[in-house]
Amino acid sequence: MKSIQRLLDEFCSLNELPPLHIENNGRCQLLVDDRTLLYFIATEDNELLLSARVGALPKQGSLRSRGLELLARANYYGLGCGGLNLAISPDGRQVILFGRKALELLDAANLTQWFDEFNQQSSEWSARFSMLDRDIPLSESNQQAFAQQLRV
Repeated sequence: MKSIQRLLDEFCSLNELPPLHIENNGRCQLLVDDRTLLYFIATEDNELLLSARVGALPKQGSLRSRGLELLARANYYGLGCGGLNLAISPDGRQVILFGRKALELLDAANLTQWFDEFNQQSSEWSARFSMLDRDIPLSESNQQAFAQQLRV
């Protein structure tokens, strides 16, 4: 079975990236386009997680409620996240986008494709959460149209 480190080595070679080394904590990070810090996380059950911070929520108030509603709607069957998930960090303030795939299903080429899709979703969700202060209603028709745009 291929190791996660070997997969990352092949991924970096294919994409002409500097080497990514899994640290003792099972993580490594890559700054994408000077704006998104993307984490590669190795799990004990031979899976690879991709994770990135895509927004922040206030501690309270209507913007927090709007952000939580957006997060819940996006996670409904994964429709709004292209099969990924949005979560809130343990501090309750950061919105995290993440995905998980079994190592046995990945090679350098499909990791590259997944990485590109993940990066696109993280950019779109960062933009969406940066606009929470705008009064964009979360009606059912708006959410369906938004979910259609975000499908990968």
